[in-house]
Amino acid sequence: MAQTQTQIDLERLADEMNVTLTDIFGRYVAQGSPTKLGGLRFLDVQSSKTFAFEKSEVSEDKTGNLLVLSAPYRGTEDDIRETLAKGPHGSEIRRVTVRGSADAGKADKRFVEVAYYLPTASWLTDEAIVAFAQKHKLVNSRDALTGILKEKVLPIASAIMEYLISEIRANLDR
Repeated sequence: MAQTQTQIDLERLADEMNVTLTDIFGRYVAQGSPTKLGGLRFLDVQSSKTFAFEKSEVSEDKTGNLLVLSAPYRGTEDDIRETLAKGPHGSEIRRVTVRGSADAGKADKRFVEVAYYLPTASWLTDEAIVAFAQKHKLVNSRDALTGILKEKVLPIASAIMEYLISEIRANLDR
């Protein structure tokens, strides 16, 4: 059987990923609190540091999406790159940006923004959507698409964020 592929709007898919990430965000807010900057930013109470699920975006090669997260960091840029590469899905890192805080009162604080590649287009073939819909007795493809994203994106995003938080907490103790 030949595999067909519906043209997927990766920009809209990135927006859908952002909505899906609110599932994880809710778990972190329950442990800490959302920040005044809004979006999917939260304060980790134990470390007193702000982390975020930044806006997801389309990958440069247009074959998937980028899951973008940000976290505070100490040390050199090489240190943080090495730490990230050792973490979950480190081989999927496509971009690491070091920047200052957007909050004027924290201009001296440094953040790392890291983008992880997700092969969303290959996850969402027509066949995969139909199979998911049949397995879960769904009536429309939109529910199947959302279900596949939750099944694929949430474990990856959760593992990466847990790693970032644990590394920041450990760094504070040094």
